[in-house]
Amino acid sequence: MSRHDEIWGQLTGYALGELSAPVREQVQAHLAGCAECAIEVRELSLALEAVGVSSTPMTPPVSVKDRMLAGLGSQPFPQALPTTPTTLTIASGRISRPWLAIAASTVLVVGGILAVSQQRAAGLAAELRRVDANVAQLATEATTVAAQADLAVAILTASDMRRIDLQGFDASRDAAARAYWSGTKGLLIVADRLPPPPPGRIYQVWLIGTGGAGPVSAGLVRGRAGRGMLIVAPPAGVTGGTVTVAVTDEPDGGVPAPTGSKHLVGSV
Repeated sequence: MSRHDEIWGQLTGYALGELSAPVREQVQAHLAGCAECAIEVRELSLALEAVGVSSTPMTPPVSVKDRMLAGLGSQPFPQALPTTPTTLTIASGRISRPWLAIAASTVLVVGGILAVSQQRAAGLAAELRRVDANVAQLATEATTVAAQADLAVAILTASDMRRIDLQGFDASRDAAARAYWSGTKGLLIVADRLPPPPPGRIYQVWLIGTGGAGPVSAGLVRGRAGRGMLIVAPPAGVTGGTVTVAVTDEPDGGVPAPTGSKHLVGSV
């Protein structure tokens, strides 16, 4: 057996602190010049430390303590203890020390796998919840779009539908806009080349009938890239043969009565 093999067989005892002082000094001298053995000792030490911290200390019941003390009292005290134990005894079996390091490493690996699996499961569950929320939102949006499309068709095909060309003013003078009004079905208004409203404001549509009532809000024009659209059922309070459609910019969220600048106006 080579000197290296001899030292290799003593590394577990070195990590456990069971070597005599002379042997320990020999192992230490060898470790100073052998990287392979030094790495093995470091890994053994880490594995043994992991075994120590991986278990939760337990306090045995008093009855167990009493039985152990009684049993020890009935046994003769040995005259001498073995100085070079070669195995660790657990219950009725015997486990060699090299296997202790292997078992400790296995505990660490299995624990790491379980931790990663739990993290992945939690991440997957969160992702599924996000997907469910997105699907629900898309379903709601699809229902809204379908309802808007049905209403638009009803307005455009209504027997009392009238087209209203809207004229742009000031910052919106180059905008092209048109409204389709049906007293029985509602209002459809589309606009192109409409400039963005001032910061913190939004375009609001008003209907003015000949029944004497003031402007009635029909809703807010939403869109992007200079295009906007509004499709709504006929607002209450708009009566008479003549109807005026106007668009103003108002505080974000809309207001009960117009207060902002006029951008589009048309009548029929």
